[in-house]
Amino acid sequence: VQALIGERYEIAGTIGSGGMAVVYRARDRELDRDVAIKVLAEHLATDEEFRERFLRELKVAGSLSHPNVVNVYDGGEVDGRPYIVMECVDGVTLAEELKRRKRFPPAEAIELMLQTCAGVEHAHEQGLVHRDIKPQNLLLRTEDGLLKIADFGIARAVEGTQLTAAGTVLGTAVYSAPEQAAGEQVTTAADVYSLGVVLYELLAGRPPFEFESIPELVLKQRAGRVASLSDLVPEVPHHLDEVVRRCLAPEPAARP
Repeated sequence: VQALIGERYEIAGTIGSGGMAVVYRARDRELDRDVAIKVLAEHLATDEEFRERFLRELKVAGSLSHPNVVNVYDGGEVDGRPYIVMECVDGVTLAEELKRRKRFPPAEAIELMLQTCAGVEHAHEQGLVHRDIKPQNLLLRTEDGLLKIADFGIARAVEGTQLTAAGTVLGTAVYSAPEQAAGEQVTTAADVYSLGVVLYELLAGRPPFEFESIPELVLKQRAGRVASLSDLVPEVPHHLDEVVRRCLAPEPAARP
């Protein structure tokens, strides 16, 4: 990727990269501020249908404006590859923080979850389902601990392409609702399920299911048998255990 994107954004370095995209830190010359730019991987950019869907979703994500959601400022294409210009959040992902701290005390886990729920609720009110809520997509800002949700709209763009099956990493599949993993209709209830998985992991230090294949995971999700949080971690109050249990209900209609 060239040093200047869209004749406006000056690349300063790489923040991270994965199978789907590379994220750069850049300087917005026009507004004189730091931004993060996510440039899609080349193998995705050649899929015409995907590119169109991606750029369409980008517009929807750009309509969100909430303190707990990473702001999307701009988007376009560079060297035939779609890119998104986003707010640059200096901090760590909740996944990194979990790895460091193992688990969170209930009061802190609730506080982080309330922030996540506030951002998700705003998106749901705009008719947008995230579809990929997981600790890797939840950013904690260093200066004040504010939680921000990243990657709205991207998951939906990826779904419906032949890339989904290959791109589903076992590690992140555990955060998907059973109806999503089975390729059924996805509603806002799928995000509620993911929120339940994240909260369970914050409290227990591990996700609610252990599995070695996607079919095995779906079977366990459908059975809905989850080890009680109160049994695993005595300081987790029963009412909190009950909230998580309801979020993890196999049937979307049974979730809060």
